[in-house]
Amino acid sequence: MKKLSLGLGAITLATVLVACGESNVSQVETENEVNAAENVNETATNGEVNEEPSNEEEPANEPANEPEEEEVVEETVTVGDTMNFDGLEITLNDAYTSQGGDFEEPSNDHFLVLDMTIANTTDEAANVSTFLQMSVQDDESFTHDPTIMLEAAGSLDGEIGPGRDNRGEVAFDVNASETYEFIFENPFTSGQAIWTIEGVE
Repeated sequence: MKKLSLGLGAITLATVLVACGESNVSQVETENEVNAAENVNETATNGEVNEEPSNEEEPANEPANEPEEEEVVEETVTVGDTMNFDGLEITLNDAYTSQGGDFEEPSNDHFLVLDMTIANTTDEAANVSTFLQMSVQDDESFTHDPTIMLEAAGSLDGEIGPGRDNRGEVAFDVNASETYEFIFENPFTSGQAIWTIEGVE
């Protein structure tokens, strides 16, 4: 009996270790962003820049051809943006607050409702769980899980077939905050897709 228990424990541990890994997370460029990048490249290729030689001497203490440091600017992912999370393209369509109705009152300051679309771009069915994979963090670092206290449009829970998409709303009972972060993750892997939400009313 003891050997059987140890064997089952080893199998369970091996399964968990195999499941643990790193998720592939990246921002999906919109059509407008792709067109803008193509226009910039075309201008750089075809544009002619005539610079007149300068007669000014370079300072003796500074190297003549030292490359300038390129400033790296991180773009904020926000409402309207799409993130690819292991082949699931998640678009945050809209974000707004609600006080609920007669029988739906928030325990905190208000409900934060997120409208999103999840498209499965893989060749296999994917399962989505709002309670296991979604959370919201306010500007004081308090984390809030989805709530069923507010009836939202559609449902994102369940299976999404290959090449199909699903749209729905998810509500969170949250404190008032100037900014929120919506976090999508897989509880069995590392890596998160994060959207910054500002100015919701």
